Amino acid sequence: MLKQGVLGWPQIAGLGVSLVIAGQFSGWNYGLLDNGWANMLLATLLMAALSGGLALCISELSSAMPHAGGVFAYAQSAFGPFVGYLVGAACAIALTIGTGAAATFVASYMESVFGFGGWPVKIALFAIIIGIHIRGVGEALGVTLLAGAIAAATLLIFGAAMLPQVETANLFGGGGFGQSLSVRGIFACVPFAIWMFICIEQVSSAAEEAANPGHAMSRGIVAAVATLLLTALTVLVSAPGAAGVAVVGAAGDPLYAAMTHSGRYDASSWLALLVGCGAVCGLLATFFSVVYSASRQLYALARDGYFPAALARTNRRGSPYVALLLLVVVGLPLSLVSPEKLLLCIVLLLSSCHLFLFAAYIRMRRTHAHLVRPFRLRGGPVIAGIGMVLTLVVIAACFQLEVEMLSAVAVLAVVLILNYLVRASRAAKSLATENPEHV
Repeated sequence: MLKQGVLGWPQIAGLGVSLVIAGQFSGWNYGLLDNGWANMLLATLLMAALSGGLALCISELSSAMPHAGGVFAYAQSAFGPFVGYLVGAACAIALTIGTGAAATFVASYMESVFGFGGWPVKIALFAIIIGIHIRGVGEALGVTLLAGAIAAATLLIFGAAMLPQVETANLFGGGGFGQSLSVRGIFACVPFAIWMFICIEQVSSAAEEAANPGHAMSRGIVAAVATLLLTALTVLVSAPGAAGVAVVGAAGDPLYAAMTHSGRYDASSWLALLVGCGAVCGLLATFFSVVYSASRQLYALARDGYFPAALARTNRRGSPYVALLLLVVVGLPLSLVSPEKLLLCIVLLLSSCHLFLFAAYIRMRRTHAHLVRPFRLRGGPVIAGIGMVLTLVVIAACFQLEVEMLSAVAVLAVVLILNYLVRASRAAKSLATENPEHV
């Protein structure tokens, strides 16, 4: 059983920021090079609206129905076990894939800032972070909260240092980098823009371990979204505005690259080193948070009989240690895959879940009207409806993936459906054996 009542709203906010903030250090910039800054800006504003609406809907659901499965539990309550299972499984897999992408981004910044990276760093990351999570949720989220706070402060320091150097020519100039504003350019930027906010909904997995979830969840999530919007806009303007779209768009470590190519700071500058260290902290914070949320999704699915029962085992500290060890087995090899490909796969899987989440929110407003809602979103169904439309745009934009990766996602979907059918069949046979009079 998970440990109850250990998380307050500051820890919830820290988890929300930490889940997302790595996307503001790396990944988002892949949308710049071929599409330009203006298209990226509009795509980011659209994705901020989408993610903000989703976070508010999740705030209401998690305060009314605290559950470690989070999004899986809400989809199941609204549409039944099959849809709930698919949503929960897709989230768990996306987050597991995210551990590989996070390891790659951390190793890239470590290589640039400290001169060492690669496999030694990746292996050490998994060993240390999984070890801390196995020790206990309080220890893990304590580190996460600290790292997330350092990362957010670093982004603001970066903005303060770079904003005076912003030149409009760097943002709107030519140079053959797709600078003209167009619907097609905005559409192409969407999967990378949402990367600056992706995973905020996964903070709902903490509701079962929150103290007074009715208030802690809504306050924590709203505080996290406000922080992320501020830092996202800071990064989007200051990095390419100071160093240019070409430099930032092609970098694996865009903020560090922006500082060292802007002309004012070099690699030996204390401020560049500070930003590099802050970037590593931000990426580590997201690594911690993704491991936390992925393990809770796997635990919840196993506890409800959808995944192998071993994944629901917890140690004496209440940590789902088997689920945590599985993340090492899957996530570490995935760090071999290009982070851009992993990014698009993660966005595709999570956006598919978002679609069901918005629909679940609308449905549960009618079918679960009896639930006490300490936080109630005004105009919630309208906000959820707009969110569904924007989510469909994101899903369509993710089909920029290569055929191989799309095929892998399709095969994964087939495997998940077969797993559900097999387990449902076994459960039906077991019930028939125990209660033959009902056959």
